[in-house]
This record gives sequence, structure tokens and C-alpha cells, in this order.
Amino acid sequence: MRVIHVGSFGVIGSVLLACGGIGTPASHAQEAASNIAENERFGRAELVLEKVAPGIRADFVKAHSAWGGRITIADTELGNFHMTGTDDAEMDLRVTWYNANEQELRSTLLRQKWHGPKGNWLLASETRVDGDIGLLGEKIVVQTPDDAPTHARFPTVRIGASD
Repeated sequence: MRVIHVGSFGVIGSVLLACGGIGTPASHAQEAASNIAENERFGRAELVLEKVAPGIRADFVKAHSAWGGRITIADTELGNFHMTGTDDAEMDLRVTWYNANEQELRSTLLRQKWHGPKGNWLLASETRVDGDIGLLGEKIVVQTPDDAPTHARFPTVRIGASD
């Protein structure tokens, strides 16, 4: 007759389950990026800033100052993730947004660089690589042709009136 110790299976199972939850540097970087994207979308600035490297926080705050006010984030989507070193990663973030003054849906692709010494992943840089300008506080200059009319005016026509 064989005796099975249920207690030892419980301990081994707990150890294996705990090891499975450790994850890889890549999975931790993706999780940090996903969290910051979700928090940016819903305007949780204090949670976003926790994941921004201290050296770029002032510039980050300035670039995102219109978010939640003049600029409304409709959606965020992560893509094109890759590790560039053991503690470095790069990923793209597609932001769909609109300017409250225009009410026109726009889309901008941002490239984010992350650095994660000892597993503490922080956003190290963020730049626009494609799409609409204006999401990161860039100045937008609208140019019109020199011969463009300033106001379009049409003559009033009254039915039944004679000239």
C-alpha cells in the first residue's frame, strides 16, 4: 500500500505556482506600459507620473498638460514591443484623441522607451513618430493660400422679388 502525503503536494504546488507568477522582464515592461496607457486614457495623472522617470517628469507634464482639458483621449493601443537590452524596451502607443475646439477625431503614434533596472520599469522617453500633430503640445500652424477668400459670401436671392 502506498501512502501519499497531501501536504507535500500542496507545498510543491504552491512553489510552482509562485514561480509561474514571477514573469520575465519583457512581461513586466509590457505590464508597466499597459498600466500607464490605461491611466493616461482615464486621466489618472498621479498614477501615470509614478511610472515616469524622474529626469523627464517636468517635460512629460508640460507635453501632456492639455490632456483631460483641451485634449480628450478616446482610446490607447499598445503595439510593436521589443526588448533593446536586458533592462531596456521600446514600444509603440497609438493614441486616438480629439481637440475639444475642433471635435475632429485624430490619431497619433508615439514611440516610448522604457528602462527597468531591478524590475522597476519607468518611461524614459516618448516621441511622436507618426500621425496627427498636437497631442504632445506641439504648436500647430495652419497655412492658407494667399488668394483664399477670407469670408465666403453669396448674394441673397428672394423668391418672387423682381430686380
